[in-house]
Amino acid sequence: MTDGLLPPSPHGPLVPELLSALESYRSARQTFLGTLGLHQSNRDPLSEFAEHLVAALFGGRLAVSRVQADYDLISAEGEYVQVKYLANPLSGWPNEHPVRSIPGVDWYTLVIYEGFDVTGVLAFPPDLTGICSALGKRHPDQSATLQFTRRNWWAIREDVSAFQQLGMRIWLPPFV
Repeated sequence: MTDGLLPPSPHGPLVPELLSALESYRSARQTFLGTLGLHQSNRDPLSEFAEHLVAALFGGRLAVSRVQADYDLISAEGEYVQVKYLANPLSGWPNEHPVRSIPGVDWYTLVIYEGFDVTGVLAFPPDLTGICSALGKRHPDQSATLQFTRRNWWAIREDVSAFQQLGMRIWLPPFV
C-alpha cells in the first residue's frame, strides 16, 4: 500500500446503493422544499414545513430572519410564535421534547410527526402551570417548562377541550 489508497472495503457494494438512496432523497427534498418556496434551503425540511404549517394555522407571517432566536413567526394578531417539532415512529416514542416558556414569546408551538405524518399541532401559552398540573407532572419549574411525552400527547388528544380551557391551542387532522 505505497500508493496511498485504502484497501477495498468489504462494504463496497453498499456505496452505490447509499448514493442512489441519497439521490432519491435529494430529488424528493427539492420538490418538497420547492412547494414551500425554499428552493435553496439547507435547513431541516421537517422544521421548514412545521414553520409554514404553523404560520398558516395562525394566519401569520414568517419572521424575516429564518434563523433568528426566540420566535419563528408573528401571528395575525401580532403574537410572537416559536415553532418546534417532535418526530417519532408510529410504534413508539424514543424522542420526547422539553416545552419551555421564552421571554417575549406568546406561543410555543409543537408540531407532532408520527411516522412522518402530522398528527397534531399544539400551541402552549407562556405559563405552563395549569397544563403541567392537568398532566400530573412532577418535574421542577412547571410554570416555564413541560417535559412533553407520548403519554402527555395521548392525554391532550383525549380531552382537547380541557386543555383548550387551560389556554392551549390545539389542531388535529384533518387540518381544513
